[in-house]
Order: sequence, then structure tokens, then C-alpha cells
Amino acid sequence: MNFKDVEHERWGSFYLARLQHLCQLEARRTAPPAALPDPQRLIHKAIFATYCACVQYGRKDAADRLLALRPPSRPGVEARPA
Repeated sequence: MNFKDVEHERWGSFYLARLQHLCQLEARRTAPPAALPDPQRLIHKAIFATYCACVQYGRKDAADRLLALRPPSRPGVEARPA
């Protein structure tokens, strides 16, 4: 395995761990400071961006499994990333 492959693998692991963390934040309804007008929307956007990075680094299957474990969308909340 060359250096580029190792780095690719590391970034994939990083983004997968980040996606898991963001999903946990969402499940606990933990939000950034109240100074933000719509903190839950910010978490959803972060989940989507991190999911895209997981796909880019070859972790789509693992990311899909993490997202499948999320509770169903609540009313007034954006749909999950596809």
C-alpha cells in the first residue's frame, strides 16, 4: 500500500467517525449556541457534507449503514441526505 492509499484510507476513517459523531449530536438534539437562527438545519447540512466526503473516500456503504440507524425525520426537519 503506497502513501496515497494510506492517506485515502485515513481520510475515509476520519470522515466516517465525523459522520457518526454528527448523527449522535442530531439524535441527542444537541445544537450549537443559541446565537444561530436554525441550529438543527446546520447539523443536517454538516451531516450531508460529511456523507459526501465519505462517498468520495470510498466509505459509502458504511456511511449508509450509519444513516440507516438514525431515527425517522421529525416534522419540520429537512429530509435526510440520499
